[in-house]
Amino acid sequence: MNNRAPAGVVAGVDGSASAAAAAEWAAQEADRRGCALHLVHAVNTGTVTLSPRTGAAVTDLILRDAQDLLDDSLGKLKAAHPELRLTGDVVPREAAEALLTAAEHAELAVVGTRGHGGFAALLLGSVSLRVAAHSRCPVVVVRGASDAGSHVLVAVRDERDAATLRFALRAAATRRLPVEALHTWSPVVAEAGQMAMADEAGEEERLHAQLLQHTIEPVLEDFPEVRVDARQLTGATVETLVEASRQAALLVVSRHEPAPRFGLRLGTSLHAVLHHAHCPVAVVPV
Repeated sequence: MNNRAPAGVVAGVDGSASAAAAAEWAAQEADRRGCALHLVHAVNTGTVTLSPRTGAAVTDLILRDAQDLLDDSLGKLKAAHPELRLTGDVVPREAAEALLTAAEHAELAVVGTRGHGGFAALLLGSVSLRVAAHSRCPVVVVRGASDAGSHVLVAVRDERDAATLRFALRAAATRRLPVEALHTWSPVVAEAGQMAMADEAGEEERLHAQLLQHTIEPVLEDFPEVRVDARQLTGATVETLVEASRQAALLVVSRHEPAPRFGLRLGTSLHAVLHHAHCPVAVVPV
């Protein structure tokens, strides 16, 4: 086994096509960042009910097969990215916990939409959801056409999303793409048609535009080379982001509420975006 890298990009592999796509995306991202990529292959040895001798033999076989799978993943990435610093570990524990531990000091964790386990009808696996919900570093869930897209799309709610916007600008700078900062909101004014309500609606729109600009301006100073198009739309956040993600190379969203170590508390909107976006989604804890 290789030693776990203390920083850089971390990705999980398990032999599935989804994990392989995520590892390739992670390798490209590590190349862009000029950092190392560390692969984690978590396996459940499942030998506690066997006799000591049989259990040890089965465990050894499982770990050898796991190491072969990891070595194969490392070999393919090394061939495609010969200059990339690559390390990997086989970890005999539950997959989400293994990835969360490996990512504690990482810049970024990368996961696929789902691995071999669970029900095929589910759009996103429980491991991906748990890592996105609990990671201390940003997490990218690789889905959709990861090599396509004309811009980086970032959801901006208020000033608390400055770190999320900074992540999006860095991603855009390394890809030489523009950023679309999208702010969605629901009007307080319930009915239209009256002059007073029209005035109130106009004032509400102006305040949201001001909020968006105040959030963007301080971050832009560090990325003068990136073009940022600020846009605000009224309507449901999930539907708007999912539709907008069709043309994006990456969708960047915030994870606002802290989650406990166990459970899948991501918030309804973020959960839905992860399930239905048309491009890779970066979840940034703020």
